[in-house]
Amino acid sequence: MKVLLTELKKLFSNKIFLLIIVSVFVLNAYLVFRTANSGEATPADYKMIYSEIDGLSDDEKLEWFNERTSDFTGQYRYNWKLMYKLQEDCDNVVNYSEYLENIKSQADSMTSVSIFAKPDTFNYRSIVRTPPAYENVQNVQPFFDISQGIILATDNNFTDILCGFIILFATLLIMISDSEQGLSRLLFSLKRGRSYLIYMKLATLMTVISIMIVLIYSENLIITSYIYGLGDLSRPIQSVSGFIGCNLNITVTGYLFLYLLFKIIAFGATGAVLTLIAVNTKNIVSFYSISAVIFITESLAYVKIHILSVYSVFRYINLISFTKVNEIFCNYKNINFFEYPVPLIPTSVGAVIVISLICGILSAYLYAKKRNLEFKKVNFRFKIRRSKIHSLYYYTFYKSLIMQKGLVIIAVFIAVTGFVNQNFYKKYDVVDVYYRYYTELLDGEITQETIDFCNSESQKFSDIQNRIDELSQDNSYSFELNELYRQLAPSMGFYPVRERMEMIKDIDNTQLFYDTGYKRILGINGYDDDMKYALIAMLMCTFLVSPLIANDNKYRMKYIVNSTSSGKKSYIKRNIFTAVIYGFFVAVLWIVPYLITIKRYYGNSGLSASVRSITDFTDFPINIKLWQYILIVLLLRTFSVICISLMMLYISAKCRNTISAVLINIALFVLPIVIYLLGAEFAVNLIFNPLLSINIILNNPAVIQFAIPSGLIILSVIIDRINGKNI
Repeated sequence: MKVLLTELKKLFSNKIFLLIIVSVFVLNAYLVFRTANSGEATPADYKMIYSEIDGLSDDEKLEWFNERTSDFTGQYRYNWKLMYKLQEDCDNVVNYSEYLENIKSQADSMTSVSIFAKPDTFNYRSIVRTPPAYENVQNVQPFFDISQGIILATDNNFTDILCGFIILFATLLIMISDSEQGLSRLLFSLKRGRSYLIYMKLATLMTVISIMIVLIYSENLIITSYIYGLGDLSRPIQSVSGFIGCNLNITVTGYLFLYLLFKIIAFGATGAVLTLIAVNTKNIVSFYSISAVIFITESLAYVKIHILSVYSVFRYINLISFTKVNEIFCNYKNINFFEYPVPLIPTSVGAVIVISLICGILSAYLYAKKRNLEFKKVNFRFKIRRSKIHSLYYYTFYKSLIMQKGLVIIAVFIAVTGFVNQNFYKKYDVVDVYYRYYTELLDGEITQETIDFCNSESQKFSDIQNRIDELSQDNSYSFELNELYRQLAPSMGFYPVRERMEMIKDIDNTQLFYDTGYKRILGINGYDDDMKYALIAMLMCTFLVSPLIANDNKYRMKYIVNSTSSGKKSYIKRNIFTAVIYGFFVAVLWIVPYLITIKRYYGNSGLSASVRSITDFTDFPINIKLWQYILIVLLLRTFSVICISLMMLYISAKCRNTISAVLINIALFVLPIVIYLLGAEFAVNLIFNPLLSINIILNNPAVIQFAIPSGLIILSVIIDRINGKNI
């Protein structure tokens, strides 16, 4: 127990870990409030409807919904999409007994249909097994009450992602920090330095996971209780929206306890897998690389494998799937296990426990069998041969790329960049379709012919609209009216083109061209692209640059380096050069594939035109060409990435081990990006995010007055803390 308490004290005395925990809880609370208030139906819409039906029986509530949704006079001011959704939920609750009867009748009818009636198939076996699964809920009678508070508290991806961050860093600090700080050799020689120690470390990790899960989901429940309310917690779980198909005879309170328990076990399995990776890796870079490969593979299996596929077992028996507790328990499902149906709930419970036990036991066994490197056998057999002398720069890169597994990091992030570009998302927008048609039709300089064409099209659409107004006065549907609406549809893309032409026609060197892709590159349509690629770039920089000097500090190499003929100055120069090369490479890996992808989806017309051809830049102070402006953005972005790479190197030089350097760099350069991508839009202006985007600064120069000084202040505080206490 004393070892357990010591491990917990050591973990929670880490300032960076505490910063991550505080950031997670603050960000999670913000995102819960933001999610509740950013949907089509606001909390006020819910409260308005529930206040109206308060005190009514379920039958009366259903009648109330039916009356209002069938009244088209407009006398009631409700969110009608929400009304229909609540009406459906109320109907499901009132007619729950009929729902159970339909399950049996549908099973009987489907097994009689030829395509389902083959007894040796998965479909037949699954259909036959479904009705008996609902035998224990035949006497359940759900009732209609507030569901949104429970749903929002238990079913949101951002809380799961934030929990994953805590578990990742906790595993890193608990399992690898001793090795990074050079304590493993001492601990292995102690009486309880192997098996007992690893079991205590596992217990520490599970304790942290349990505490964090309970606290963060309790935070969710407290917030959603305030926003929506939780309803009667003693009602059956089938009363909650989306759980009508649940075959468990438990109350909402019982489900919440079950939910937390399964979450703890599921994230415990994730922690056990990470522990197994940590035990079998020699450094933090290998740990992150292998972890990334495993979780990317699990994510792809969860997203890409269809629920009815013969390989669906890999979708459900999956670390990502285990965290989706509501999906597991909301409905009775069978997994297709080689044409045999296996119930999802007991299979998931069993699988997550087995994975936790196997990974935990293997971790303990392998940790106990680890050799103490201090007493490793030395081989004195030498091969006499002439060795080739390389430059010191060669050895610096060899150390980083080979010994510190930099090549693995590069390979992983090249694959990640390729995957992101392959899954590049271009939102379908009918307005943009017509906008593209007219801009490509009028592509080039604005001439009198262009102006005449726009005037002609304007008159045509005006005539069509006048005819529609005439026919609409009769309040009758006609084929002509429908045809006129079809002819008017292109006007939604034409009018923005005409407006743009009017704004730029008197500006020198301006042209009309399809500029949606350029707006995306330059952040006019938002900064999601900038931040998504910046996240990949900063993670790659962190894992490549952080070990450069911090790993040498771990082994006290600076004393040896300072005594060599090249000395400390040359050592620093070589690492600065390496960091600059890495920064440049990361920027190129960000910029070049992204530009190629944009060209593939949007084309590259108009590069030689003035940047003022884009309406958002009509007031730009310098009338330069579009390609020149884009080049300036990209060069500044490259310079920013290189500068941040050097900042990471400085932090690496100040830290005693790689773990500290990685954690600080992630907290300073990666975490603000993650906060933005999770939905906190204000974070785009935080710390160094504007420098990474460049578009943020150029589109709103006032940002630099707040963001950059704040970033430098935070950096100086961190460096001061490092100097005051070796980390």
